[in-house]
Amino acid sequence: MHHALLVNEIVLNILAAVREADASCSQLNALARTCHFLSPLALDFLWSDLPDVRPLLQYMKPMISNDPRTSVPCASFQGAASRVRKLSCPPLAFSDTHSQVAFTERLRLLSMMRIATSLIPNLRRLSWTDTDQSRYVYIRLFLSPTLESLELDFFFHKPPDFPFLTLLPELCPNLHSMSISKHSVISLSEDEGPSAVQTICQLPRLTALECKSSTISEADLLRLSQLKSLTTLSLGIPSWVSSDHGSLAPHSSRTSRDCADSSWFCNLRNLHLRAYSMPIITSFVEPGCRPLQSVVFDVSEAPTSASLTECFSTLYSSQCDKECSTMRSIEVRDSLSNAILAVSQLLPNSKIITVDVFKPLFAFTKLRVFDLGVCLSFSLSDSDLTVMASSWPELEVFCLNDRRGWHPSASEPKLSITVRGLQSLCALCPRLYQIAIVLNALSPCPITSLSSRQAALTRNLAVTRLSLGDSRLANPQDVACALSDIFPRLRRISAWQYPLDTLPKGRYYRKLWEEVNNILQQRDITAVAR
Repeated sequence: MHHALLVNEIVLNILAAVREADASCSQLNALARTCHFLSPLALDFLWSDLPDVRPLLQYMKPMISNDPRTSVPCASFQGAASRVRKLSCPPLAFSDTHSQVAFTERLRLLSMMRIATSLIPNLRRLSWTDTDQSRYVYIRLFLSPTLESLELDFFFHKPPDFPFLTLLPELCPNLHSMSISKHSVISLSEDEGPSAVQTICQLPRLTALECKSSTISEADLLRLSQLKSLTTLSLGIPSWVSSDHGSLAPHSSRTSRDCADSSWFCNLRNLHLRAYSMPIITSFVEPGCRPLQSVVFDVSEAPTSASLTECFSTLYSSQCDKECSTMRSIEVRDSLSNAILAVSQLLPNSKIITVDVFKPLFAFTKLRVFDLGVCLSFSLSDSDLTVMASSWPELEVFCLNDRRGWHPSASEPKLSITVRGLQSLCALCPRLYQIAIVLNALSPCPITSLSSRQAALTRNLAVTRLSLGDSRLANPQDVACALSDIFPRLRRISAWQYPLDTLPKGRYYRKLWEEVNNILQQRDITAVAR
C-alpha cells in the first residue's frame, strides 16, 4: 500500500470523489471489500447518506427468527445503522404492490423487536416523504436523541393519530430544524388534543421551521411568535388574514401581534412568507420581526407599485437604525412568471415601478442580494440606477425581473437604462457577480472616457452571463464591444426568452442578441488562439 494512503485526509478526498462520480455506490462497495484498512472509511461513506431506507432494512435478519418480540437486529444491521447520518424514506410507486407489502412487513417486524437503544444511534437528518398512511406509525422507530433535522412531507389532518408528535421534545431534544411541507398545520378544537405547533413550540433547541401549508390557526401563530429560539421561519400565511390591509379581519394577525407586543418573532433572522397578496405580507411584518437578515416574499397575485412601496416601508420601519445594517438579502416575486404585458399598452401608474418604490430600502446599506420578479412595468433611468447602486455598495446579486422583462410603458418611453448606466452600476458595486436588468441599446453605446486606473476599477471580472430580458438594440457589434469593455469575461447574454419572444418584434430582437453572443464567442476563440 502506498504511504500516502496512511494520511486520512487523502483517503477521505479519494472516497469523496468516488462517491460523487458513482451514483449507484457500487465502486464504494467494492472499495469497502478491498482491504481491512479501507473498509471502515469506505463503509462510512457508503452508509452515511441513504436516499432510501430499504437497503438498510435488507440487513434486518433477527438473531432469533421464531419470535420477533424477543429478537434483536443482527450485528450486520446494527453495524450499518450506526454509520447512517442522513436517512430518507421516499414514496413508493403505487403500482409496485410487491415492494409496498414487503416494505410494510419489514417495518412491522422491526417494530416488534427488542431494541434497548436508538435504532439508528447517530442519525442527524430524517426525511419521511412516504405517502402510505399505514406506515406513518413506524416513523417513531427512527427518532433518536441525536436527530437535528426532521422533514415530514405528507398529508394528515389529525395529529392525535400520530403519538410520536407529542413525544418529539422527549425523543429528539436536540432537534433544531423541522419541515412540515404538506401538513395541514393544525386548527383543531380543544377536545381533539394539542396541535402540532403546540408540540413544536416545546422543542427546546428549535431554530428553523418550515410550514408550506397555509392553515395555521391564529392561536398557533401566536405561540410560534413567542418561540425565542426560532431564527428561521418559512410559512404560508393563512386565509383568515384579510387581504384588505386597511381593514383586517377581527381574528387577524394584528390581534395576535397586540397580544404578543414587542416579542413578536423577536429573534427571527431569516423570513420566508407565502401569501395571496402583498398586503397580507405587509400585515404580518408590521411591526415586529427584527433584526432580520434575509426576507423572501412569494405572492400569488401581481402586486401594485403602491403595495410594494407600503411593504418596503413597513419592512424598513420594523427595523431600528442599528438593525438596518444587518439586512443582507431581499427577494420578492409573484407566481405570474409567464404573464406578459403588451408593449403598446398604456399602463396606469399602479403598474409602473419607479425609483420611489425602492427608496425605503436604501437604509439597508449592507444589502448583498436584491431580487424582484413581478408582473409590472419598470421606468428607471441611468441616474436612478446610480442612486440605487450608491445605496447598496456591497451588492452581489442585482435582479429586476430576471427572464421576465420590464415591459416598457408607452406613457414614459424616455426613461430607460443604457450601457453607461450599467457601467456606473459596476463601478459603484464592485462585488456584483449576477445581474438581470433591461437596457436600451437602440442608440450608440459610448463608454464614458476613463483613465486606465478608473477603467480597471469599472471592469467586472466576475460576471460571465447577463440576463437582459426585453432589451432592445440596433447594432450587435457596437453592443458587444461596449459590454465586453465592462465585462471582459462575458460569455453569453440571455434576452427575449419565452414568453417575451411572443411579443411584437420579440423574435427580431432575440436574433440580434444571438448575433451579440456569436461575436462574444468569436472573441473568446481569437483570445485563446493568441
